Amino acid sequence: MKKTRKRNIYEAKSNATLLLIAIICAIAAWFIVAMTLYPSESKVIVDIPIKFDISGTSAAENGLSITSKSAEKVTINFDCSRTDYNRINAEDINAHVDFENITTEGSKTLTVKVESLNGAELSNLKVYPSTVEVELYKFEIKTVSVKPKVNNITVAEGKIFGDIKCQPEEITLTGPSVKLASIAECYAVSDKSLPPLETNYSGLISDRYEFVDADGNVINSDLITADPSAVNISIPVLTQKTVPFKVVIPSTSDPNFDSDSLDFTITPAELTIASGSSDVTLTDEPLQIKIALNTIDIGFSKNYSVENILSGKNVENISGIETVNVTLNDDGLASREITLSGANVDLRHVPSDGYKYSIVTEKFNVKLIGPADVINEITAADLDAEVNFFGEDTSKNPDLFSYNVMVSCKSHNNVWCVDTPSVNIGKTPKENTARQSAPSSSVSSGSN
Repeated sequence: MKKTRKRNIYEAKSNATLLLIAIICAIAAWFIVAMTLYPSESKVIVDIPIKFDISGTSAAENGLSITSKSAEKVTINFDCSRTDYNRINAEDINAHVDFENITTEGSKTLTVKVESLNGAELSNLKVYPSTVEVELYKFEIKTVSVKPKVNNITVAEGKIFGDIKCQPEEITLTGPSVKLASIAECYAVSDKSLPPLETNYSGLISDRYEFVDADGNVINSDLITADPSAVNISIPVLTQKTVPFKVVIPSTSDPNFDSDSLDFTITPAELTIASGSSDVTLTDEPLQIKIALNTIDIGFSKNYSVENILSGKNVENISGIETVNVTLNDDGLASREITLSGANVDLRHVPSDGYKYSIVTEKFNVKLIGPADVINEITAADLDAEVNFFGEDTSKNPDLFSYNVMVSCKSHNNVWCVDTPSVNIGKTPKENTARQSAPSSSVSSGSN
């Protein structure tokens, strides 16, 4: 019985050993057949980073920098031997693009190159994507003027913005040369909201910069950096008023003349002005256009500079108007020439310089303007003529010189003289008085 049990155990062990040997032989046979019939296997590796290194290449030598790329990673599909299958992973693969022979800016289509880092052979290699679009540009530095733009700020009624300014007024930009070259305007933008402003406001900090090309299109500001990154925006608030123009005839032209007898058309009739100074009070007082009476002839029409009219008033012209036209409404007016005698010209404020002054001109003509129904009645007896030396230094005048004559009509306050006449005046030393002037007898001009 014992012998039979031992024999059974021995046979069972022998069978198990034979079975194990058979399995090992089968596996070996399968492996040999598989390696013979199927020596390689396909493999896919995803998310392999692409290396973008331009250092030491012609692209770098030409000052180019990468600004964008269409892909950062690739997927590869390849065949390899079964022995290499498990030892090829993403970290064993080098994917890169070549920047050699690239010397100009712009978008470039570059082939992705793939290679094994551990010497494993990659057959039937396919790369997805096989190419990438890479933009390369030169980066430059440019200084530009910056203008303010406040989108959500208003002023109170009767107020207006003054000259809004940025501080600093220039900023330095760094970015692709193509983008910088296309910038026509640069704005410091504030999107902040405030209650309607009554007075000046300072300390507003810009939120962003806006770049605009020559056609008014906003330029994408990606890759552009600014120094400083923000500017201060100061907002002057002005009080505005619209006031009329008025022609004023200086009294020195003819104290007796009634300037209200003249009718002018003023175009434009009024001007909008503004002031931000607490020392200036804007009133309805007209803006004066001073016109000398002796320059006003029939057909008179002249443009006057608004800047000159406002000179010294500490106000701003916010109307956009640069000139104002004054035209004489001369319907019903007529002109006439009258001859006056030099002997009837009065000398006023004659200098006490040891010389005697006298009118040498015997007769001279004057041109008068006035209402047509009056002008023909005027005679020489209705006119006053005088030479006024007040404030004039005649010590260096020659023996004979010319001087303007002021002519006025004493009988009518709506008649005036145009084109100021002049007379010759003789200068001779009084008895027992040394001469103080040059001996020349040439005629020089003077005016009163």
